Formats: sequence, structure tokens, C-alpha cells
Amino acid sequence: MINFFRKTRQKFLRENRFTKYLLYAIGEIILVVIGILIALQVNNWNINRQIQNKEQAYLLEIRNNLQQDSLKLQLVLDFNRNKVKIVEDMLQIFIDTLTNQERYAILNKNANNFTYYEVFDPVRIAFNNMLSAESIGLIRNNEFRKSLSEYYNYPYLDGVQNRISVLNRRVVDEHYPKFFTKEFVQNWIGFSSKMPPLSDLEIEKDNKLMSDLFGIKMIINVQNELIKNTQKQNQELMALLNSNLKN
Repeated sequence: MINFFRKTRQKFLRENRFTKYLLYAIGEIILVVIGILIALQVNNWNINRQIQNKEQAYLLEIRNNLQQDSLKLQLVLDFNRNKVKIVEDMLQIFIDTLTNQERYAILNKNANNFTYYEVFDPVRIAFNNMLSAESIGLIRNNEFRKSLSEYYNYPYLDGVQNRISVLNRRVVDEHYPKFFTKEFVQNWIGFSSKMPPLSDLEIEKDNKLMSDLFGIKMIINVQNELIKNTQKQNQELMALLNSNLKN
């Protein structure tokens, strides 16, 4: 092809047909420019395609993390439903007509399950990978990118969820030892001790324990509101994400 163009130019020059030569040269330049523009367009298309592929890969990872979050959010709500029942049962300790033996039986029935609590914190693996790679800009949808940042940057483990863990641990660490009576040591550890007998307990007068148990019940209700709001946010993010994947 190059030889053809060269021979054609030489032919026009030999025949002294300068006008045709000039027109031909211009046409040749136009063809070269068109070729360059096509090459640039193909290169840009390839680059855009690579960017889109990276965006789609990140979106798939984020969707997987959001699905894990959805399961965890429901788990917290289900757990809290049972935890409230346990706390309400333990509050029966303060009924004034019960004997200490009956109060101890209530504690003994619920003590192990009470020690557990659930909090929610999102799975941030995909989002953190994007931040580390400085690739958050790959997400072209501004609304989705903003919503995603708000979702992952919220301090979930502060506030109400921190209060849940503090109150729960305080009951276990400060109040459980009060039930270590002479009978408890004998039954569970196997020897006689100088611990106070069960009959001497005045746990029904322990307003601090009652306050902490009641506080846990109330704070669980507040936590549930946070979880439900986060569930809604999670579902909205999933809808936006799936829309971006289709596009």
C-alpha cells in the first residue's frame, strides 16, 4: 500500500500535474488522520471497557458484602427478640413475694444465655479495597457512590451499640458474683466455703441490678430502630447496585 502511494506521487510529479499531486497529498493526509482518529477511538474504547470491567468487579464484591450484612441485620433482630424475653424473665427476681431459692432458680435458668449480645458492623472488605486502591472514583453513579460512603462510614459500634455491650458486661462482671453463695459453691465447685448462704441474699433490693437490666431492655429497643433503619438503607443500596450492574 505504501509503495502504491509512493508510485502515484512520483507519477504526478513526472507528468508535472502539480494540482492533482496536491489534491492527492491532501487526501493522503486526511486518510492518515482518519486512521489515527480510529486508532485513538479504539484505544479509548478499550480503556473505557477496562474501567467498566473493574467497576463491575468491585460492584459484585460489594453486593456480596451487602448480602452478608442483610443476613447479619436480621440475625441481630431475631437475637434481640429472644434477649428481651430473657431480660424480662430476669426482672422477675425483684417480685417481692418470691423466695431467694426461686430468685436463684430464675438467674440460674437465664445466666448463660444472658451473657451473649449481638451488635452490627458492616462487612467493609470490598469498600476498603476500593479505598486502598484509590478506586472509589470507578463508581460512575454519584448517588450510589455517596450512599455507599454514608453506609460504610457510619460509626455503628459507637452510641447505642456500645451501650449494649457496656451494660451487658456490667451485669455479668458486677452482679453475677453476688449469686456465688455457699450453696452455689457446694453444688458447682464441690466444697464447703464461707460464702454467705442463699437465705442471706437481698438481691431483690439491688436497685443497681434492676436499673441495669431495665436499661438493657430499653436500649435493645433503641438498637432495633438502628438495625431496621440500616436494613432499609441496605436494601436501597442493593437496588441501586443492581441497577448499576445492569447498566
